[in-house]
Amino acid sequence: MPFIFLMVCLALTIGWFLYRAGDDATEVLARNALMEVMGRVGQAIDRQTLSARESLNVVAPPPVPSFEPGEAPAVLPFPKDRKQLEERLWLANGLFDDPSYVYFGGADGSFLGIKQETRNRFMYSVREPDGKNYVSYLRGPGTEMKLTAVQDYDPRTRPWYRQAIESGRETWSPVYTDFRLKHLGINLSKPIFDADGSLMGVASSSIGLRQLTEFLQQLPLGRNGVAFVAELKGEMIATSLNEPLHEIKGNGAEFTRLTAQQSKSPLVQQAFAEVQRHLAANPAEPGRLVLLGARSEGTKIEVAFRLHHDPAGLDWLAISAAPRSDFLGSVTGGVYQTLLLGLVAVCLTFVIGFLLLRWVLRDIRKLTLAAKSIGNGSPFPALNIDRNDEIGQLAHSFQEMERNLRTDRLTNVLNRDSLIAQIDFRRRNSSEANPLQFGLLFIDLDRFKAVNDEHGHDEGDKVLIAIAERLQHTLRHDDSVARFGGDEFVVYLHGVSDMEIARSIADKIRHSVNKPIEGRGGQQYAVDASVGVSLYPADGLDVETLLRVADSRMFDQKRLHRILSV
Repeated sequence: MPFIFLMVCLALTIGWFLYRAGDDATEVLARNALMEVMGRVGQAIDRQTLSARESLNVVAPPPVPSFEPGEAPAVLPFPKDRKQLEERLWLANGLFDDPSYVYFGGADGSFLGIKQETRNRFMYSVREPDGKNYVSYLRGPGTEMKLTAVQDYDPRTRPWYRQAIESGRETWSPVYTDFRLKHLGINLSKPIFDADGSLMGVASSSIGLRQLTEFLQQLPLGRNGVAFVAELKGEMIATSLNEPLHEIKGNGAEFTRLTAQQSKSPLVQQAFAEVQRHLAANPAEPGRLVLLGARSEGTKIEVAFRLHHDPAGLDWLAISAAPRSDFLGSVTGGVYQTLLLGLVAVCLTFVIGFLLLRWVLRDIRKLTLAAKSIGNGSPFPALNIDRNDEIGQLAHSFQEMERNLRTDRLTNVLNRDSLIAQIDFRRRNSSEANPLQFGLLFIDLDRFKAVNDEHGHDEGDKVLIAIAERLQHTLRHDDSVARFGGDEFVVYLHGVSDMEIARSIADKIRHSVNKPIEGRGGQQYAVDASVGVSLYPADGLDVETLLRVADSRMFDQKRLHRILSV
């Protein structure tokens, strides 16, 4: 009996340890899944708001900063001629595929607006000072217009106009309901001033928010997961659930927006309550992803949220939540099988069972750390798991997954997502005592297309592989190279904060690329490279901005190469 009692206690101990290991792995999987969802939701929100801002910048470009210290920025004059203004509105409408509405209300009461409703259907609205507003439809610039309505409309009385004048700067409107389309929308407006400081009017860009809901409804959220976007007080903006965002009151003339607390989903209600509870005790940090754990009716849930803040007055909460049980099935089978092996080993001998327990838990913890590294972009730890069972296969799958996720299959250098993740990891782990400084080189191969066209893609692939090897041999241990796409590469220069040093490295890389490359049948290929340089934090505080700056400078160099080659 004592021996049986000892075996039962040991078996229960093994089961408890394995349950804890499975629970930890489930938590990691759930949180990594939410982090992935929140990253995609953040990109969708940025894409929506960026479309309004960039459209508005086409209509009324911001001042261009001067390179000379103390010199005033260059201001692009706003068109006073209606024909020129109309051209800008057409350009702004064609900037993005999503339907948009850009318009300008003059201080004299004039109005001009162009709204894309479908791909080949535009609404053209115009008003002369102190006149009627004429609304027509047409298929595009220069096509025949069909007058559909004549309205009494003065833009100076509209909320978007008054709000921009009162604030004196670029301003987001409150989220509103489009009564005709019965969808939510928002617009970005800014006042326009003449060179002498007199008010010319207000330019505005309006976007619909239905695309954001459609995006959320397409996310892989699991069986019971939810994702939604709401304002700080809870008014819903978009949701992954098939439920309305507003309700109609009275005789259908009044639309009232619904809040997260009014959602039909208890998970949405509790997720928003958890976020409110956290924000009540902790100051909101825009852009920071926060992960919370909670219980809902006895079930563990994971909640992730991020505050999206815009200086023009936008404060949106992106929230995602999922029960941890949604991810339990992916680890339950392996845990049960490992438990069975542990029980068999315990029956054979106490010592062998104890050693097997340590062996199993050690490898599961290694896999857990590996899962965390894939989620947060940190270096992948060496697993050193040499086993032929399911855990060994899982470890091999982790290593294969890590290689496929982080490297380019052709050139065996990092891919774009992996480079960005590693840079973000370094940024998160930097501090004032140990600040992060680095440079990015955006490399585009010149004359590479001729190799593909004249000798085939196989020879082109050989050139890309050779270029990637040269770039790796040229760089230091702490530097990294990634294939950005096609014949473009990005180089990360750790600790480089001086533009001259970065350009010197760029010249060294270009000379390395210029060397002939051996091809089929003794053929030699000569390619060149155009290199753009950007520095962190001088040229930007995020990777996308740095890549955009380096890309722009690369094109400047490419144009210079073309001029010099003529």
